[in-house]
Amino acid sequence: MTFTTYQVQPVLDLIGRYESRGDYDIVYGGVPKAQRPAKLTAMTIAQVIDWQRRVVNAGAASSAAGKYQIIRKTLEASVAATGMSQGRKFDKTTQDALAMHLLRGRGMQRFLDGLMDADDMALGLAKEWASLPVPRDMKGQSRQVKAGQSYYAGDGLNKAHATVAEVEQALLVARERYRSGAQPASAPSIPVTDATTAPGQGVIAALLALLALFKSMFGGK
Repeated sequence: MTFTTYQVQPVLDLIGRYESRGDYDIVYGGVPKAQRPAKLTAMTIAQVIDWQRRVVNAGAASSAAGKYQIIRKTLEASVAATGMSQGRKFDKTTQDALAMHLLRGRGMQRFLDGLMDADDMALGLAKEWASLPVPRDMKGQSRQVKAGQSYYAGDGLNKAHATVAEVEQALLVARERYRSGAQPASAPSIPVTDATTAPGQGVIAALLALLALFKSMFGGK
């Protein structure tokens, strides 16, 4: 069974919280304001890649863009691997789809199926997103790092902001959702009144339907 976006939403939300405060339009803070796009989500993937190349050539230390702070090389590789059109808008749907691809690449399916432990999954996430911590003392990209630090600590650019406990909790919830086959709960539907209903009766029926909806949502008796 392939995991769904809803099942791993706790992990996606955790990444977004510490990479971008959940902002799909944000770019790396070191890019001068004059060089930042007016609205990232209104751009195509091709336009984002071109912008990333230009700002790095102009001296920016990173081309990270969007909720998941995807850099140009990762974006280009992900688009090629998924077969996405570069003419597609870099909007919420696209950014979430790219993040799902990156999760799969780091072993999320194997973790959810019980073929990878939580520590190894957390390490995979830390290697993909610098704001997430390594789960144990280890050799990072450029130096020895301690549990709770970024895998990229010491590069002068990145540091971890999430805690190991937060990552573990998000992974635990995702695994429970996956194993239970959980999907988003659908909202109760409001009956549509017949167009031939006598005057006044349609309004009353709609109000009664709304009352029933509120009771189902808030436990009214």
